Amino acid sequence: MQFFNPLALGFAFIIPLIILLYLLKPRRQEIIISSTYLWEQVLKDIEASNPWQRLKKNLLLLLQLLAAVLLLAALTRPYLPVAENGARHLVVVLDCSTSMAATDVQPSRFEAARQKTAKMTDQLGPHDRMTLIAMAEKPAVLVSASRDRKEIKQVLDEMTVTSGSADLQAVMAIVSAMAKTDNSISLLILSDGGVLPSDNKIKLTCPVKVDLIGKSSDNVGITTLATRHHNSRILTLARVKNFSPDRIETDVELRSEEVLLDVKKLALNPGEMRDIIWDGLPITADIIEARLSRKDIYSQDNRAWTVVQAAVEKRALLVTTGNVFMEKALTLSGALDLYKTAPANYLDYSEDYDFYIFDGWLPEQLPHTPMLILNPPPGNPHITVSGSRQNIISINGRADEPLLKYVDVNGWQMASARNLLLPAGFKTLLDYQTEPLLATGEHQGQRMGILGCDLHESNIPLQTGFPILINNLLSWLLPEKQGNAAAISSDAYSFTIMPGSEEIIVQEPDGKEHRYKPPFPAMFPTGNPGPYRFTQLANDRQQTVCAVKNSGNLLESDLKPRSISCIRAGGKSANNISNREIWPYLAALCLLVLLLEWEVYRRGY
Repeated sequence: MQFFNPLALGFAFIIPLIILLYLLKPRRQEIIISSTYLWEQVLKDIEASNPWQRLKKNLLLLLQLLAAVLLLAALTRPYLPVAENGARHLVVVLDCSTSMAATDVQPSRFEAARQKTAKMTDQLGPHDRMTLIAMAEKPAVLVSASRDRKEIKQVLDEMTVTSGSADLQAVMAIVSAMAKTDNSISLLILSDGGVLPSDNKIKLTCPVKVDLIGKSSDNVGITTLATRHHNSRILTLARVKNFSPDRIETDVELRSEEVLLDVKKLALNPGEMRDIIWDGLPITADIIEARLSRKDIYSQDNRAWTVVQAAVEKRALLVTTGNVFMEKALTLSGALDLYKTAPANYLDYSEDYDFYIFDGWLPEQLPHTPMLILNPPPGNPHITVSGSRQNIISINGRADEPLLKYVDVNGWQMASARNLLLPAGFKTLLDYQTEPLLATGEHQGQRMGILGCDLHESNIPLQTGFPILINNLLSWLLPEKQGNAAAISSDAYSFTIMPGSEEIIVQEPDGKEHRYKPPFPAMFPTGNPGPYRFTQLANDRQQTVCAVKNSGNLLESDLKPRSISCIRAGGKSANNISNREIWPYLAALCLLVLLLEWEVYRRGY
């Protein structure tokens, strides 16, 4: 129960006042006597006596106290949040994304949302139903149209925060489908507003209420940690951003197997992002960890891990008239044995390269290997180009795209870009006004990436995210040889199992080991952040795959509660959860008690 006017509790002083009046009230008994002469001394004693007397049982006193309590309760205007009379099917969407682990609301945002859901469960009427949906990267309907409060609470207790972001659009698709066959639905969303961006406005036919959880954005987090081989050294990049409204200072520690390698001090202004680079790290390290010393409301992004990829070089050919930016980015990857030639000399090279990069030119016959195409020329026989666009100052990137992980496209600009008609099956990664700028897909059975601009006519090579983007593209275009793996982006992980494996040992971040025998599961659980090691045993062979799971990213680490404005509600009212006031019933009951008290007084009890 909640109150519209809790300040009315200040009138509670009338309760002790009533008791006080009864303590001070003189009590006399009427007796008929023949003369007052003999009672003169008694009268003098009564006048001089102390008015404070022991409180005795009195029906009038009890009735007056009860009336005072009812009146006081009515003044506070208590109410119960319940579903409206016309909407008896309550759909609760509970945000389970990583940011809901923030502790600015005690004990956490997720626990506060779960407690609110439990209260709503207690307030369901005998004929009301509730559907419970967990909003994560892959939404799940956990309870469907149930009247069983015990079942709902049991499922609610088993819910946990996931490692990904909240996909609101997928959840709204589920609710929209439900609302088509059930016009009694009302929707309640419990979230901090940190959801994946939606392409379009979401129109629902049912009433909607959004309850924002959270009140602070005090957080500094590691959004990127990556390593690369360079000659005989390991280069490590850590990107740290201050999401809080205040200037912060923190130490950044770099560790390998709990061994402290280096510490750097860092000061960041509000909203500032800084890159820290280490070189000359020991070549024997296989997992690198970065830590922030500053404590804040979201500890999940204060630590990050990365796997030091095995140096496996593949032969690559860059066909260009001159592109220092791309040449440098490809060299930094450390996984390519890079060769370069001009378009006029391309036919002199045989097709024995593992990877091709065509810059501003395409041959008549494409090689049967993975390739990256930059600025495809008009009139080429492979990719349709229809004109160009000028002055591109705002580039959009898909927030849920793994190939854009750790890549911040804010501030990226192009003087011009090609209008591309993508082949069937290609996926857009970067776009401008819905027109593709960067896309990936398969062509003739080989993986291909297409960038529709000349890097020299953009500021992209000057951005810190550019080498990260190239590295991500290379990781997809040229899958690494089985060995050290990459980052885990969900609560489960799969990898290629070595033929003949008899046992797989999974070592979790806390050191615990789990052993699996054939048949092996398709996915191995990876719920906690940190490094994982998957060791495969087969006869006298042993192979270990390393992978890491991090919680920090630009969406989840930005903890500022944000309103969800992409939903357009329908139904009779946008406020699906009505506040049912009960003060009229309390006032009527108070009046009834007063009438009873008057009757008792009239009868002289």
